[in-house]
Amino acid sequence: MFPTLHLRRRSKWDHPTLLDHLWALSPLEALIARLYSFLLFFRGQPFYPPHNKPRIRVVCLSDTHDRIVSVPPGDLLIHAGDLTNSGTAADIQRQIDWLRGMPHRYKIVVCGNHDGWFDEAKRGMVDGSGDVVDLEGILFLQRTGVELTFFEGEEGRERKLKVWGAANIPRCGGDDVTFA
Repeated sequence: MFPTLHLRRRSKWDHPTLLDHLWALSPLEALIARLYSFLLFFRGQPFYPPHNKPRIRVVCLSDTHDRIVSVPPGDLLIHAGDLTNSGTAADIQRQIDWLRGMPHRYKIVVCGNHDGWFDEAKRGMVDGSGDVVDLEGILFLQRTGVELTFFEGEEGRERKLKVWGAANIPRCGGDDVTFA
């Protein structure tokens, strides 16, 4: 006569029902979980790169702290902070020169908390020499982004990648140190 409404699972191996979720979680958590599942439906299928375009090999490293390490080959090299220990211009320049010598097409540097020379307010305290760092051939990202083109010129095989970099450099100051 009336359709059977299953408020509880018939066995523990069945999928949990709404009542099971309400029983196990708070009602608000259960409602948010159901809403989230519903919204995921509208997101669509996950993005898969096209089969007719070559892959981009990204190599990311960080925390080298003045060390020269072996780096696998790739198309894009990202150094995500802490090139050095002391953060002086001379130390940073040595690491930049090492990165510049890598065979990767693009090299990106995002500085970390040990790369003090990049913080203009701290530059005089870290490195009294006033030296500059030559970043030629390196893309330095500090709260900026860049769009990179790979495999250009090959018909139908061009790939683009957008990269955003946000540094973690503490500003220098007194007791009220804030982050840049």
